[in-house]
Amino acid sequence: MFFISLEGFLSRAGVVLAVLLFSICCCLIGWHTAFAGELTPGPGQYTVQNGDSLFIIGGRHGVSIEELKRLNQLNGDMIFPGQVLTIPARTTGLNRYLVRSGDSLFFIARYYGITVRDLMNANSLQSDMIFPGQSLVIPVKVRQLRDICRELGIAAPAKDLDIVVDKTDHTLSLFWRGAWLKTYRAELGDGGPGDKEVAGDHKTPCGVFTITQKLVLKPPDQYLGSRWMRVGYPNANDAYRGLQQGLIDRQTYNDVVAALATGKTPPQYTALGGGIGIHGGSTPEFGSDWTWGCIGLTNEDVEDFYDYVDIGIRVIIQW
Repeated sequence: MFFISLEGFLSRAGVVLAVLLFSICCCLIGWHTAFAGELTPGPGQYTVQNGDSLFIIGGRHGVSIEELKRLNQLNGDMIFPGQVLTIPARTTGLNRYLVRSGDSLFFIARYYGITVRDLMNANSLQSDMIFPGQSLVIPVKVRQLRDICRELGIAAPAKDLDIVVDKTDHTLSLFWRGAWLKTYRAELGDGGPGDKEVAGDHKTPCGVFTITQKLVLKPPDQYLGSRWMRVGYPNANDAYRGLQQGLIDRQTYNDVVAALATGKTPPQYTALGGGIGIHGGSTPEFGSDWTWGCIGLTNEDVEDFYDYVDIGIRVIIQW
């Protein structure tokens, strides 16, 4: 028969336990390294690291897996090290981190190069207690658009620039030749989330438009702030809808189409409404969605990109 002494058994068991503990520690260290992958120098991009997944990257940046897949035209969840993904930013000066098991404010703050107190203040935390699944706001230094554009060789006003307003996320994003540049917090109309239909409904329209007018407001207006960029609403689809619904006549429809074809502002004083623009003036005192259908930003934000916007550039307003 084969016998093992108690002392030998305990010795062997201790070795096995030590190996297991060492392996677990290595995995955790590797996981933290993978989860805290570094952003590439390019704005709005992330280079996939060993051990990454869409779940980890989405949690790191506060975006959903579906949004990552849609933005990067992924048909499945498969990604590979070295792959560069486009990451949408949520709001100016903010990033998000999804707390995982084993995290601490000290670990998270050290990675981002900020203090624990910075983290606590940004998230209104009364203690250093956090829990898995909690989403933390990470205060980061905001890069001005001119610095991003200088890095990419983009001169003002920028050709091939698109403005994309996402009504669901309350964001205004700038894209240059399809590449994301920067995202700002945007407030919308106080008439509710639906599409604009008629004059006075205070709703922000959805569709594809162009910028038809730019104004520097001196002194700043109480509600429009320091900058104004008119959005060419109604567009041809709005005019056709208005014609079909009896809101406008054939001549008005033709006037809208003709104005848009020449890059001019379409008729503004019809039953379809008008006066839609991107402007400043947004303050905490106004709260959320305080405009009469426009896209409102802070003066600081609208001034950040105003010079890069040219007459005729495309504005896409979507859900």
